[in-house]
Amino acid sequence: MSSSPRPGLFGAIVDSQSYLNIIYLLLTLPLGIFYFAFLVTGFSLGFGLLITLAGIPVLLVVLAGSSILCSLERSLAVRLLRVDIPTPPRRAVPQGLWLRVKALLSDRLVWTGTLFLLFKFPIGVAAFTLAVTLLAVSIGFVFAPAYMWISEPLVWGGWVLHAYPWAWILTVIGIPLVFISLRLLNATAAGLGSMTRAMLGKAK
Repeated sequence: MSSSPRPGLFGAIVDSQSYLNIIYLLLTLPLGIFYFAFLVTGFSLGFGLLITLAGIPVLLVVLAGSSILCSLERSLAVRLLRVDIPTPPRRAVPQGLWLRVKALLSDRLVWTGTLFLLFKFPIGVAAFTLAVTLLAVSIGFVFAPAYMWISEPLVWGGWVLHAYPWAWILTVIGIPLVFISLRLLNATAAGLGSMTRAMLGKAK
C-alpha cells in the first residue's frame, strides 16, 4: 500500500488518495498540539514530582499514554495514507507490576513513538500551513472570476478598473497550480508516511 497517487498528468486530481492525503495533512496540526501539550505537561509534572517519588507513576502513565497515542497514529497512517506499517506482535501481559513496568521501559517503540509525538507539533505546523496555503491560493486563483464578478470595480482617482476580465488570467495560472499543489501535498504525505513507518513500525 502507498500514499502515492496514480501516475499521469491528471492522476493526482482524479485519485481519491490525494484527498485522503490532504485530510491527513490537515489533521497533523490539531493532533500535534494535543500530543505536545500532553507530553510536555506530563513530563514536567512527573520530573517535578520525582523528589517525592510521586513523579515515577506519573511518568509511567505518560509513557503508557504515549503508546496508546502511537497506536492511533499508526491507524491514521494505515487508513489515510495507506502505508504498510509492521505492527508489534501481541504479547502476553506480564504478571506483576514490576514486570509490566520493565516491559514498558524496554520497548523501543515506546521511546521512538514518544519522540515521534513530540516531533508531530513542528511537523504539523509546517504541513498544515503548506496544505492550507497551496489549496487556498490555487483554488482562489481558479475561482477568481466569480469573486471579481460580484465585487465592485476598483476606483483609483479618476480611474475605474473592472477587474473581472483580468481575473481570467488568474484562472489560467490557477489550473496548473492545482495540479502542482496536489503533487507537492502528495509528496509531503508520502514523506510523513515513511517517517511514521520508520518510527512507529516494528522491524521485521
